[in-house]
Amino acid sequence: MEELCLTDNATTHTILRNEKYFSCLVMKEANVNTISGSTKLIEGFGKANILLPGETKFVIDDALFSSKSQRNLLSFKDIGQNGYHIETINDQNIEYLHITRVISGKKYVLKKLPAFFSELYYTSISIIETHAVVNQKFTDPNIFTIWHDQLGHPGLIMMRRIIENSHGHPLMNQKIH
Repeated sequence: MEELCLTDNATTHTILRNEKYFSCLVMKEANVNTISGSTKLIEGFGKANILLPGETKFVIDDALFSSKSQRNLLSFKDIGQNGYHIETINDQNIEYLHITRVISGKKYVLKKLPAFFSELYYTSISIIETHAVVNQKFTDPNIFTIWHDQLGHPGLIMMRRIIENSHGHPLMNQKIH
């Protein structure tokens, strides 16, 4: 399911209309200031995961939830916090917004967002399937090795040795029977 999303440099937070984008959602009503004044539009907040076409993933730590909102808004702040850069370009007198990333000194354009006639840039977003959300620490296959592949099924004695030699890990404080 894809939905329209506007990128907005004037908003302080990303606002999403569908609670399925949220991996952690705290329901709490709040007011939001708009051009027409303050209104009780916000129904909750939390951590959200969204996917742009072309597999560009965003993890937004402090997104706002509002099923009453007319549209989804992606803030420039959250684009930057995900390690992406923003630049406007003019291609044959048509303005676009590029979402880019610099890797090893080379700039890559990940997404080219067109603009409405009112110069609001838009894209579509979709939900990241639950099985596709991965702890970001372990996305590098050169670093990530499953302990099971190295040890097989550890027995009680092996598990005690692992715990005794674990420094700074919560396993150290747990009892094994």
